Formats: sequence, C-alpha cells, structure tokens
Amino acid sequence: MFYDKSKIGESIKLQRIAKGWTQSQLSERSGIGLRSIQRIENGEVNARSYTLAKLQEQLDIRFDETHTIAIKQTTDFAKRSFTNWRTSKIALSYVTGFIIAIISGSFLVNSATFPETHFELFVFLCSLAIIYSVLLLYIWRKSK
Repeated sequence: MFYDKSKIGESIKLQRIAKGWTQSQLSERSGIGLRSIQRIENGEVNARSYTLAKLQEQLDIRFDETHTIAIKQTTDFAKRSFTNWRTSKIALSYVTGFIIAIISGSFLVNSATFPETHFELFVFLCSLAIIYSVLLLYIWRKSK
C-alpha cells in the first residue's frame, strides 16, 4: 500500500494533540514504543499496518483519513483501467465493422447473380446493419 508517511504522521500528531495527550501517553495506551511514535509523527518511517491500526484505534482516526494517497492511487488505477477497457472496446467495434465490410464486399463481387434487384441489395444491406448492431450491443454491454 502506498501512502504519504508525512501526512500520516501529521494526522496522528494533530489528533493526539487534539485529545491532549503526550507522545508518552499515546505510547502507553497503544502499546507502541515512544521512539516509534516519534518517528511516525515526524514522517521518518513507513509505519506497519499493525502499528497504524493500533494508533487509529486509540485516536479514533478513520482508515481513509490517514490513507488519502492510497485511495487517490486506487482511483487513478481504476480510471486507467476504464480507459484501457474503453479503448479496447472501440478498437473491437472498428475491427468488427471492417471485417463485415470486407466479407460482404467480397461476397457481392464474387456473386454473378446477386443482387438481381435494388430491393435485394437493400435487404442485404439492412441485414448487415442489423448484424453489426447486434454485435455492437454484445461488445458494449455492461460487463463491469
């Protein structure tokens, strides 16, 4: 988990001072060494999750308040993954349309008797449009 150790230390220090406790009192209540608390508050070390959990329990700090950087990074990752997902869907849509156009064009060029009338050509093009629409609905359905 990635977080800004100076912001965590600052949050812990502010909450400790708001409760009117000294570092020694927080150390006794949480069971964490005084020197560890000093290092965490000064942003010198990355505190272990156990240590943070104990401090949060004693100081009544919510997890997401001290881990704002971790939450922001998770959100950034979700945005990147959505962008990649969307880009792949767009590419698949274009490729599907291109393949349908190539196959139907080769069918029309190689068929000597099809279409005999404009109506047959119209029905053929409408059926291609319906097939492509169904494929697009399948590609873009809500899967996330």
